[in-house]
Amino acid sequence: MNDEPKTLEEIHAVLKTLRETPGSRRRFPKKLWNSILELAKSHSHKEICRQLEIQPVYLKRKMQKSQNSSPKNIDFQEIFFESQKGHANTVVIELISKSGLKAKIQGSSSCLSCLSSLFEGK
Repeated sequence: MNDEPKTLEEIHAVLKTLRETPGSRRRFPKKLWNSILELAKSHSHKEICRQLEIQPVYLKRKMQKSQNSSPKNIDFQEIFFESQKGHANTVVIELISKSGLKAKIQGSSSCLSCLSSLFEGK
C-alpha cells in the first residue's frame, strides 16, 4: 500500500481486500490505521464503524492508543447553538483544555464572520 487511502470508500475497499487475504484478517497496516484515525477527526465514530465494519470498542482503543503516543495537541469538540430569550444576538465560545483550564469569548453574532481570519493568522 503505497498511498494512504483518504476517504471512507477507499479505506473500505482496502479493508475488504485485506479481510479476504489469508493471514491479514486481524492485522491492518499502520498507514491504514492512520487514515482511519484521521477520518475519525471529521466523521462520526458510529459512521466509521458502520461503514468500515469495525467494532466501536476497537476503534476507541486505537484512538486512545494513538492519543497517548502522539504529542499533545488541541482537541476540538462539536458544540451546539442554543438561542436564549434576550440573548439572540450574543455568541459565547468556551474553550476547555484537557487539564480543565477554561476561556470564554463572548460577543455579538455579527462577529462570527471575522473569526476565520483570527484562526488563519491574517
